[in-house]
Amino acid sequence: MTPATDPSRIHAFLDNACADARLHARFLNTLSLMEHIGSRKIMVSQSRGLLAQDTLKHLAEETRHAFFFKRAAEAVARRGLSYDDADVIAGPHARLYMGRLDAFIDQSVQGEAAYLYMSLIVEIRAIWFYRLYQDALKRAGHALSLKSLLAEETQHLGEMRQRLSGLGENLEARLPVFAAYEEVLFGNLLAGLEQGISASVSAQ
Repeated sequence: MTPATDPSRIHAFLDNACADARLHARFLNTLSLMEHIGSRKIMVSQSRGLLAQDTLKHLAEETRHAFFFKRAAEAVARRGLSYDDADVIAGPHARLYMGRLDAFIDQSVQGEAAYLYMSLIVEIRAIWFYRLYQDALKRAGHALSLKSLLAEETQHLGEMRQRLSGLGENLEARLPVFAAYEEVLFGNLLAGLEQGISASVSAQ
């Protein structure tokens, strides 16, 4: 376990994010932003050649996840929200997390394998984080349920592993390297989110 994956630290952050409606709306909108970035990366990386049904389904579901969090965010905020920094938390950190992870993986593998590894690493983190967030929502008495979203993310995880194996990829060799780098990036993202929460609380 590293500081970035310390459950007590994550619980504290999520409890703080859920405690204030304005902060919670911005946090939900940040999750929407990250799902949107992920769906856009799928679209860009898969814009040439054969677009398999599995990939198109994945794109549609990630877009739906972005909509899910956007709708929840605007319901809490009771107004429309943009992806500008004023309506998210640590927007630059979120964009750097996705961009740097994508670039790092692209240095090692290309083509469909790069898309699949990127998706796999992000899905692993999303499932871990969304489970903790679901617990925080229950503690705070929020009715929002991530059950269906988690089921889809878990299904994606299995699909990515299966497709990578079908390409002859050695997951045991590559995955730990990508996961270690992702954990560093997640630590930076978490620090940015914590700073954003603290700054917002101090300004109130």
